[in-house]
Amino acid sequence: MNQLNKINDIFGIDTGVDLPVTKHLPMDYSPSDIEQDDDFQMARTALRSLITKNDDILTELISISKNSEHPRAFEVAGQLVKAQAEIAKELVGLHKTKKDIDKASGKSASIGTQNNIVFAGSTSELMKMINGEKNRLSNG
Repeated sequence: MNQLNKINDIFGIDTGVDLPVTKHLPMDYSPSDIEQDDDFQMARTALRSLITKNDDILTELISISKNSEHPRAFEVAGQLVKAQAEIAKELVGLHKTKKDIDKASGKSASIGTQNNIVFAGSTSELMKMINGEKNRLSNG
């Protein structure tokens, strides 16, 4: 018996039908890469905007604090500096989280195999080798 049936019993309403009990199935929601990137960019933009706004406010607040020489004004300025530091940490943490998500989903930007070719010799030896290769290709 579900909640609606209990309410009907309390008020003495006889519907003659038991209402079906719904089962809430858990949803498997996996955001797409595009949604994750959009959310990351939106969060990053919001944090950067807060940092910029707090910089402007902090400049004004320090000026007001110096002019008024009131201890409360300096306390508020100190709290804003602390909040600014926390926002900067959140921004760095956001990048770390994004990197972890990319690594977990296999979207790492690492180079699989990189072959470096090193020539140990003088420039004249290099030119001779290049010219020899050109001659071999043109004759071959």
